[in-house]
Order: sequence, then C-alpha cells, then structure tokens
Amino acid sequence: MHVIFGGAFNGKRAYVERFVQERNVQWLDAETDRLVLSPQTEVLVVYGVEYLLEPKCTELLKMLELWDEQAEVVIIATEIGRGIVPMEASMRELRDDVGRFYQQLFTKAESVTRVWYGITQTIKGDVWR
Repeated sequence: MHVIFGGAFNGKRAYVERFVQERNVQWLDAETDRLVLSPQTEVLVVYGVEYLLEPKCTELLKMLELWDEQAEVVIIATEIGRGIVPMEASMRELRDDVGRFYQQLFTKAESVTRVWYGITQTIKGDVWR
C-alpha cells in the first residue's frame, strides 16, 4: 500500500497518473463510490479519504488491507491539518478524525510520499513506482 499526500492542488494526482499509465487502473472515490474492487484491477487508486468520518474510516482501512493482497493500492490523501484551526466544532472534529486516520494509514503503508507544490519527498519506504 502506498500513500501519496499533500495539500490540495499540489500535484498528487498528476504524480500518480505518471506511474499508472498503461496499467489496468481503477480510480475509487472513497466518499461517493461503492467500495468494490474490480477483478481485473492491477492498481487501485483511492482518493477522497479526507471526507470520511468514523466508522467509515475504520471500514475503509480494513478494505484497503484486503485489497492490498489483490492489487497494488495507492491512496491519494489531502492534508487538511495544517493552517488555521477552523472555528466550527464539526470542522475541528473532522480535522482531528482525519489526522488519526492518516496516522493509522501511514503506519500500515509500505511507502509514504509527500507532494508539495509538485515536489515529491518520500518519507517512508522506497520511492513508489
């Protein structure tokens, strides 16, 4: 399992698209799509995880571990914990939940790469390719 994370519109998707060209790729929006892996999938790219609340985060983490045995799994995660702390309690709670989920996700990931303004930095494991 590989996690690619960084700020919004910082080049995460373009980075992933470069490495999955000419492979059988399934793109899955964690917020809106059914959590189903197609049988012919070589690479599963999951995005939109920053919008999930418990218990859906726990369910997704279990599914990611299962799928990782069947295909190469790449998670695109948007960093929402930096910057100004939101005034609304619900937004602060979302930010905290996402931070806890990312900690679990990063622990289980084979590699973690940060993309910041188009510059990549691998912070765990080998460079994902």
